Amino acid sequence: MARHSDSSGVVYLKAVRSKLRAKRANSGATGKAASGPVVTHALPAPGLRAFIKEIYACKQLVKSAQHQIEILAERNAGLQQELIELTRQEAKARYLAYHDGLTGLPNRSLLQDRFQQAMSQAERRHKPLALLMLDLDEFKLVNDRLGHVSGDKVLQAVAQRLTRGIRGADTACRYGGDEFVIMLPEIDSSDSATALVAEIGKRLSEPYIINGHRIFMAASIGVAIYPGDGRTLDDLMKQADIAMYRAKGTGNSTCIIEQRKENAGQAALYKPADPKNAGRVRDFFIESELMHAQGQHKKHQQI
Repeated sequence: MARHSDSSGVVYLKAVRSKLRAKRANSGATGKAASGPVVTHALPAPGLRAFIKEIYACKQLVKSAQHQIEILAERNAGLQQELIELTRQEAKARYLAYHDGLTGLPNRSLLQDRFQQAMSQAERRHKPLALLMLDLDEFKLVNDRLGHVSGDKVLQAVAQRLTRGIRGADTACRYGGDEFVIMLPEIDSSDSATALVAEIGKRLSEPYIINGHRIFMAASIGVAIYPGDGRTLDDLMKQADIAMYRAKGTGNSTCIIEQRKENAGQAALYKPADPKNAGRVRDFFIESELMHAQGQHKKHQQI
């Protein structure tokens, strides 16, 4: 009896399902929405919550990654700025290591380096090089009368004139104080050095306008020739220095070309063609310019 009831229920359920299928098929054919409950297929509630959590976690990871990228970009920009600054400081330090801080001319270290290159070049090409030692006559009076600021400006002006008066391959160096060294690679003879000395003397004898003062001064120059006067920078500097002080001892603006050892008694003495333009060692002038309403009044002071 129970089996009969169960089988009857199954038969009834199948009949209901059959009617529902027929009804849905009929509604699909006629284009009308079927009445009755709509059956949807959805994820179970626990699976849906887990899926939503995964999506949220992924979004958080993306957001965090974007934030980290922004931080790294800022750090990278900061590091680039630091690198630029360090590069600038390194270039400045390298420049100061090989140049004079006041005049901007090469210093002794750079002169030594360039001399080694010029010496090797002279050996290969069998051409001498000249080393000029230059000292400003009575320069101390500028500092004493006008102050060290004016003296520094004179040194800067001298450096500029020396730079304009030499070849591109030459090196003008501030050796210290009011002493300068000029290296002339690949000269034809000592006459080439003498010609340049004449040009330098002419340039340096032109007046210097410093803080309203017109300053006239001269220089003594000694010359040593490689390899005749020495084969090292120290030897050439020594010979050029001796020649420079011999020039000072003449009492005129002069150039001495020092001949070493067996030629020591044959030192060549060069005097500028126009001593007036070259200036005088013993006479030093400062011309002060005083402006007045009616014109210009000049006061000359001889030291």
